[in-house]
Amino acid sequence: MAAALIVQLAGCATSGAPGTPAAANPKSQPPAAAQDAKAHDEAVERGDAAWQAQDYDRAIYYYVQAMNKSPKDAATLAKMGAIEDARGNAVLAERAFAMAHDAEPDEPRIAERLARLYLRDGKIDNAAEIYTQVLARDPTRTRALDGMGEVCVARSDFAQAISYFDRALQAEKPDSAAVLTHRGYARVRTNDLAGAEADLRAALAITPRDDAWRYLGDLQARRGDTAAALESLLHVMDTAQAYNEIGVMLMGANNYQAAKDYFTKAIKASPAWFEEAQKNLAVADEHLRNSTG
Repeated sequence: MAAALIVQLAGCATSGAPGTPAAANPKSQPPAAAQDAKAHDEAVERGDAAWQAQDYDRAIYYYVQAMNKSPKDAATLAKMGAIEDARGNAVLAERAFAMAHDAEPDEPRIAERLARLYLRDGKIDNAAEIYTQVLARDPTRTRALDGMGEVCVARSDFAQAISYFDRALQAEKPDSAAVLTHRGYARVRTNDLAGAEADLRAALAITPRDDAWRYLGDLQARRGDTAAALESLLHVMDTAQAYNEIGVMLMGANNYQAAKDYFTKAIKASPAWFEEAQKNLAVADEHLRNSTG
């Protein structure tokens, strides 16, 4: 139901709100506008209450009713986008936030949320364009600075990424755990393992994040400390998955024999990981054959 309502709303937004016939009595306009404003506010209140009660379809329904009265209500569009994002409906979330951004292009929080959705969907250039616009208006926006750092990571420009993360950490009220995690990963990719470990452990001291544990495990596997890597990964996954993950890390470092050993451990540890680990094992075997052929 929510999908149909958002699609319907998108059509309404592009065609414009229903207008009043030209021949209508001008004296009727103020009362009609007041009625529309009241109906809009009531629908938003009902939508907010439904959202609070986790009745998401009903919330979307009321927000669409509100939008019918005020098609350029960016805040309500953003609420719809947030609901769909939380439900894992990436396409609908992106559509709602894009409409919100079109309605209010200078609102940085909406722009940053849309850019993050673009980034998550692999639309790197779209994300970069929005973050650049936000930073042109306010060069100290910490979320946009962090976002541009992630854009640079996606483009494998790790030195530039670290520069953006540095600026994000110096800005007002950064999400320090997130930015440190992102900078830690960029440092792993530049082989600054000491700096990366400092960032990742600092991030974990603030908030235990799954990605920080994964990156720390990657770092430790690169050092050859697979016992420490396993310990880190076990914070966020089961033993079989951790064995498979370490195997993937080792294979990425061209250590195919060690990778093969860990894929074998994953296969033995859990039938659930048999298929994926078996495929990875076959790849490692092929690399070993090629290296000795």
